Amino acid sequence: MADPLVPDVPPQRLAVTVMTAAAGPTLCPFFGKCEALLLVEGPGGPTRYVANEARTAAALCRLVVRLRVGGLVCGFIPEPARRRLTSAGVDVRLGTPTLSVDALIACFCELPHA
Repeated sequence: MADPLVPDVPPQRLAVTVMTAAAGPTLCPFFGKCEALLLVEGPGGPTRYVANEARTAAALCRLVVRLRVGGLVCGFIPEPARRRLTSAGVDVRLGTPTLSVDALIACFCELPHA
């Protein structure tokens, strides 16, 4: 449970596991198989895509840690990957593909912890 005296503030660098859809990027339901990470540099900051070349959970974990991501939104994450990322200080949250990527980023603090 969060401390009510400490505001729930999103990390400065967020990432969302994404795949390409006709309408643009959408949350990927498969952790290691996502096409890319959409990396967001702080609220209202620039975004960029970082390809998930290897398409494995282990490689994606290494990429997230290497990019110094503070918060990650994914549709699913296997338990070993969740433990690896949380032990590296990444705040992992679960999103739903019914929300746009922009909405997932905006409501990061309201998403459930993985």
